[in-house]
Amino acid sequence: MTTRFWAIADTHLSFGKPRDMARFGERWVNHTDALSAAWRARIAPDDVVLLPGDVSWAQSARAVQPDLDWLAALPGQKVLLRGNHDHWWKDAALARSLASPLGLHVLEGDSISFDGAIVAGAMGHLAPDDPFYKKDPKKDRYTRELGRLERALEHARAQRQPGQALLLMMHFPPFTSDGKRTAYADLIARHRPSVCVYGHLHRPVEWEIARDGEHEGVHFMLVASDYLCMTPRLIWPPDAAAPSMPQPAANAAQAAD
Repeated sequence: MTTRFWAIADTHLSFGKPRDMARFGERWVNHTDALSAAWRARIAPDDVVLLPGDVSWAQSARAVQPDLDWLAALPGQKVLLRGNHDHWWKDAALARSLASPLGLHVLEGDSISFDGAIVAGAMGHLAPDDPFYKKDPKKDRYTRELGRLERALEHARAQRQPGQALLLMMHFPPFTSDGKRTAYADLIARHRPSVCVYGHLHRPVEWEIARDGEHEGVHFMLVASDYLCMTPRLIWPPDAAAPSMPQPAANAAQAAD
């Protein structure tokens, strides 16, 4: 049986310290119940689910444990990536020490191989010409994440087998908020992954602008959980049966990011 790959970002779990998500709009009411139901209805034990960032609201290793336990109990193999709200994720070593005992995989500027595809991951960041970019000269997250993306893609290239699909997961979109290309997009175009999934976007106006389809030979997919109505999206293989895509609600409220 061919391994199926799914993706859903921005799960924003908070089992350790419950947080009222309803204030972000109707799609966030009891969102973990909706996510669990949709997940269990679609994901098989041998499937792989990519979670591109904002996994949990937790601020510490101790606080995130119930969220990781909840994910581990769901069907399929899971691959986690850091998002801008994942404050529990101090570094990749800590994240792996928490996730690995539960059978969860962690990516940060590297890649992992599965039957049928290799998955690479880097969080990304807002580019300097993005309308919402803010300078942070001390940390320079933009340059740091650009380097991580390059390392992730090179790591995948070094171990990729002939005919093996390359699936790239990012938290931030590789284009600006007004749809312009960035250095991230240039790097992706050079490496030509089969699919690039990303989240972070929660407003209908952002969904309308976001790239969700083929561009320069790469299939980009927005997988923010509210955009998907809490339903994991099938991303690979392209000929596998997939559920119909939900339509963004016109009155959806601004969400967590």
